[in-house]
Amino acid sequence: MARAATLIQHLKEHQLHCDVRPGDRVFYFTTCGWMMWNWLVSALASNAAIVLYDGAPFQPDGNQLFNLVDRFAITLFGISAKFLDAVQKAGLEPRRSHSLATVRTITSTGSPLAPASFDSCTSTSSRTCTLASIIGRQPTS
Repeated sequence: MARAATLIQHLKEHQLHCDVRPGDRVFYFTTCGWMMWNWLVSALASNAAIVLYDGAPFQPDGNQLFNLVDRFAITLFGISAKFLDAVQKAGLEPRRSHSLATVRTITSTGSPLAPASFDSCTSTSSRTCTLASIIGRQPTS
């Protein structure tokens, strides 16, 4: 019963919160030991394809994941707040170097998304793309 409830929760998150539709391509930079792996794989229940990546996202440069977006027409691009921070610190501008035309949603998780990373991501991604920080506690004062 708990597995069915988890799948229903994931379907709600995918379809209602992240606009995952049949035929979409969902990518999350994750390992199979992190809970986001289960979240990614359950996108198959929405009749979406999943895109997997095995490797370091900054080798040989920081464009590897953005190359995947363009190559496989990814519609949901899931990454960590740390990755977005690294992209900003590396001075990468994916919107200038990549099309990113298919991305409707970028999700960030793992830790709260810093305001500077949020601003950097929204200025470097598609103009019609939604950025959502979906997991992580907000810092307290």
